[in-house]
Amino acid sequence: MKKLFALFLALCLLLASVSAIAETITLKISHNYDFLTIPNSVIEAGKRLNEKYAAEGKDIVIEFETDFQRIDWSEYTQNLIFAYKNGDCPDIFSTNDVPAMVNVGMLLDLTDLVTDNYVEGSWDSFKVGDGYYSVPFDLPVRCMYYNRSVLTKYGWSEEEIDALPGKVLAGEFSFEDFLKLCEDVKNAGACTWGLLHRPGAGMDFLDILEVLGGRYYNEEGTLVFDEAGITRFFQYIYDASNVTCITPHDCNQMGWNAIDTMMGDATCFAYYGPVFASTYMADIVGITAEQWGENADFILFPVSQYNAKPFAVAGPQGMSIKADTKYPEICKELMRELATDSVDLLAHHASETWSLSSVKAANEAEEVKNSPILKNLLDMPAYTKTIPSIVGLDAYRQELHAKIVQLELGSISPEQAVSEMKTQMMLNLDDDEIIFE
Repeated sequence: MKKLFALFLALCLLLASVSAIAETITLKISHNYDFLTIPNSVIEAGKRLNEKYAAEGKDIVIEFETDFQRIDWSEYTQNLIFAYKNGDCPDIFSTNDVPAMVNVGMLLDLTDLVTDNYVEGSWDSFKVGDGYYSVPFDLPVRCMYYNRSVLTKYGWSEEEIDALPGKVLAGEFSFEDFLKLCEDVKNAGACTWGLLHRPGAGMDFLDILEVLGGRYYNEEGTLVFDEAGITRFFQYIYDASNVTCITPHDCNQMGWNAIDTMMGDATCFAYYGPVFASTYMADIVGITAEQWGENADFILFPVSQYNAKPFAVAGPQGMSIKADTKYPEICKELMRELATDSVDLLAHHASETWSLSSVKAANEAEEVKNSPILKNLLDMPAYTKTIPSIVGLDAYRQELHAKIVQLELGSISPEQAVSEMKTQMMLNLDDDEIIFE
């Protein structure tokens, strides 16, 4: 009986111990669109933290409740803001319009997470005022790229094709030269179209605005309406569809699948946008990353008669933490884990999505250095800039895109497009949100 009692007592103590250890913290994590390697990295980091906590004797176990969506980013942002106001916001979530979320007070200030582990400038897109409000998970480079097979069909030698990226980098092959090449390969029948772009509003168009010497924000990060620059940009858009005809009139009506297919099968010569977008181009035509890496060349945005320096732009994908989460330190510890001991998770995300990493050590990982795509991009961070958080930018992008659609259809002149966009910006934005030049 004494032995049975002792056994019973030991069992009770064990159950009490397990009960204490099994106390859990449940974090709700939300993500929008593709590349689930972002939230999955956080979840895996949580598992690794659990192992550390257990080894240290801490009675903390992290679990996750997931909410993955694939909707328009503006709708996603508004849904999160609504959820926050109604007390149902996730603890950790992917972000798009950081200024809007900061404005309603829903984001935790993460300035204490900014360290030298990150690539310089990778946090800039998430700075509002003096604080940083979203952790960069990657460094997705936006640039120009093209099908080498089109140049081969056009008659270029391998040596000529191999030399083109270096000429762009040296400023010896300009944006005007590239547009002429797009026109020449199309007219020679080496492809159907010379240059495609995304079929919706986005940052990609603003990169071309900068190539043409325009600007859309100043040193303080305030939105700028650069009338001369926008006029040049709108003239380029109009000419590409109505004069040189390198871009279809209905590019914006085609949809992603059609555009991805035309780039993937070399129906079109070139494209501008994030490198990760080419994952869809390869997938939709059933070619491997190795095959795409052999056929696609990625180049910096070239110099132009209005811009003297080639460049690339990075638009990091970020995750934020709810300002009033019950577990702010645990949430931040997850982010620290990813930037330090679990940097391999970010390297895997980079490799899977064809994006460079925001963390230096991840870009040095073998999985990144051996990637058939990323191995050709490792020098790009030296020429890459990030864009600050800009109040009113979403309204600017939407109106800019509305005019792009009209210009490509030939239903409006560049001058009229500039005038109408300026009027809308005056109506939609406050005086302190935009500067007119």
